[in-house]
Amino acid sequence: MMKRTLLLTLCLLLLAGCAGQSEAAPASDFKPAASVQVILNVLTPQGSPTGEPVQLYIVDTVTGTSFNSETINMQPSGSGSFATTLSVPPGTLLTYRYTRLSVSGSIDEVNASNQPVLYRSFLVTGAGHVAHDLIAAWADQPSELATGQVAGQVTAAGSGEPLAGIQLRAAGLQAVTDAHGNFFFDGLTQGLHNMVVTDPNGRYQSFQQGALVAANSQTPASIQLQPAEMAQVTFIIIPHASNPSGVPVYLLGNLGPMAGQPVLNAHDGGYSLTLELPTGTDLRYKYTLGDGLWNAEHYPDGNFVLRQLIIPAGTTQLTVRDNLQEWSAGGGSGPIWFDLTAPDDGSPVYLQFKLLDWATALPMWNLGGGRHAYVLYSPTNFAEPLEYRYCRDAACTQPEVHDTPRIVTGNQPNTQQIQDSVTEWQSAAP
Repeated sequence: MMKRTLLLTLCLLLLAGCAGQSEAAPASDFKPAASVQVILNVLTPQGSPTGEPVQLYIVDTVTGTSFNSETINMQPSGSGSFATTLSVPPGTLLTYRYTRLSVSGSIDEVNASNQPVLYRSFLVTGAGHVAHDLIAAWADQPSELATGQVAGQVTAAGSGEPLAGIQLRAAGLQAVTDAHGNFFFDGLTQGLHNMVVTDPNGRYQSFQQGALVAANSQTPASIQLQPAEMAQVTFIIIPHASNPSGVPVYLLGNLGPMAGQPVLNAHDGGYSLTLELPTGTDLRYKYTLGDGLWNAEHYPDGNFVLRQLIIPAGTTQLTVRDNLQEWSAGGGSGPIWFDLTAPDDGSPVYLQFKLLDWATALPMWNLGGGRHAYVLYSPTNFAEPLEYRYCRDAACTQPEVHDTPRIVTGNQPNTQQIQDSVTEWQSAAP
């Protein structure tokens, strides 16, 4: 009887508020500045097959670099070069890489060490800018080019204080400053490369400059970053009609203060959260019941939601009203309800899926008395059975003790209800 009562309570919780709002409201009321045009021009490696289109592959770093991408066909702009024009708000930080469309499929670019390029960066600071990129090699045509290096230090403007943890990206390579503000790029092909410098915590303004590299030599670079102006930003979140009430909703973004922050309950059944955020920085974010991929927002057409917020310079306070979209990705694949009984020791419990590798562990909803639940709304349309497990900590250093892998099958039209139990956790590593 107790178990049945708990299941009924959770069911009512998940179905609350299912009436009303039949059409998706606009994702946000924030109006960005008028877009400007920027040209991306890329020179392909010598020996690239003629007649094979080159594409710009725009990367979403919040959802995941393998998901929610946009592919744009580029146009020939000269011998071995291709170009395309984008319209984006000023202050946009483009994250992208290049691919080549061959008869065997899409071929990704690689760096001079023949390692995959995760993504490049270009900071759009005004109208009419042109990004000039050099592709070192294609994945099916390894490089044998001589390379050079860029090395230097990043400091705070005015004080000269060395800045640790600053991220730099050039030609698809990434470097991070050490405790003394020093950085080092190796394996850059000869030529002019665009270098973008960002503070992952938003304390300093992003910066961009060219780095001229010669083969078998080192280019010095001394970079000073200006402190960022900060603004108090309040997010007012209006739930979708199908949003399950009483479960935690998170805001997830590309900047430290926005990484997995819980959204606080607010008046009128909605949510709110106030953060101190930098002006002028390209902020990308979404709401989720899990992370950027699992149980993240989707538009009615099934596409992922990704919002952009560039706070105008001089702003000290800002209120942004966002309308939650849907958790389901549609397509006729129903949600999966995980119902777990575990030792009632007061510790949180996490659910982790294995998609190629183990993904982010998702906090389950504690029902009390050793009962935990989690409803996966999306994605549930995976083609192959998916392995999953339960953990006692977010890093999954204490997974469950279980003899055989747990497997769940997707692409089911109706809600699946899975009842599991854990009797023992693995001991924490000394």
